[in-house]
Order: sequence, then structure tokens, then C-alpha cells
Amino acid sequence: MRRFLFIALLCLPFAAIAQREIQDNTGWSLKDRIYLGGGLSFNGGTDGYNNRFFYFALNPIVGYMITPQLSSGMGFQWQHYEYPDINETIDQYGFSPFLRYNFGKLFTYAEYNIMNSQMYFNSSDRQNFSRLLLGVGYSQPLGPRGAVHAMGLYDVIYKVNGPFASPWVFRVYFSF
Repeated sequence: MRRFLFIALLCLPFAAIAQREIQDNTGWSLKDRIYLGGGLSFNGGTDGYNNRFFYFALNPIVGYMITPQLSSGMGFQWQHYEYPDINETIDQYGFSPFLRYNFGKLFTYAEYNIMNSQMYFNSSDRQNFSRLLLGVGYSQPLGPRGAVHAMGLYDVIYKVNGPFASPWVFRVYFSF
């Protein structure tokens, strides 16, 4: 099933976070095409070791509209995991270049995520880990430049014994 999902998502056009509408007569100035945004991620459930977890994150972004449909940019993350069954918390941080392609209010999204995380519970040793998040989302415009976006992402290189509790990530973003 995971291979099928990976192949299906690779067939989709990749995308990024741009919500400002650009008309044909809009200039190509940097000011017209740059956008800022950010949001929250959340998840919960049981990890690969049957520990319950709750996860939340802050995700500021800066992006550039390449065309009216295609945009690219860089995101930054701070993620916090809580494991109530074993009374543990883990903080992760990192960055992620992304692409997004809009189909009206729907979009496809791809993000390569590099995160720094603790190696094990109760450890001060840290290591970098990678994720490849692919997914789809929906945008609701909030005026001529802003929008709210909701998306579901799946980590196609997820490893059960890795630092991430689940391959699924759900986000709500705002951009302006």
C-alpha cells in the first residue's frame, strides 16, 4: 500500500504555498511575488512502539510565486512531542524547502524536511533526520492577498523506528 501511495503521489504535480492571485498584467517585481505565512501542525495517536503521543508544531514560511499556479519557498519548524504513557517530551527543529501547485482552491504539495531531534528518550544526543512529505490541500481566500489553507501530508520515506511518531501530518496555514 505504501508503494502505491508513493507512486500515485509522485505522479501528481508538486506544489508550494502561494495564495496571492497574480494576473497576466501583474509585474514580476519581487514585492509582488513574495509572500509570508505560517501555521500549526498537529497529530496524535500511537507510535510504532505502542506509546500514545500528541504532537504539535509551529511552521512559519516564506515563499515566491513562480507562476500564478506554481510557487516555491522555505519553511521552518519547531515540533513538540508528548508521550503521556512514559512521561516524555521531545523537541525537534528544522527547515524544509517546498513546492506547491494550485488547481483553483485545491493544491498538491511536496516538502523535503530536515529535522534535528533527540536520538532516544532521556538522551541529549541529537541527529538530523529527513522526511519527504507529499499531499493535497484546500485554500480559502481571505481577501485579495491572504488565505487559510488546510492540508494532509504523508511521509513517503517514514521509518517505524525513526524519530517521527507517525507518517501523517495535518496542517492549517495562513498566508498573506
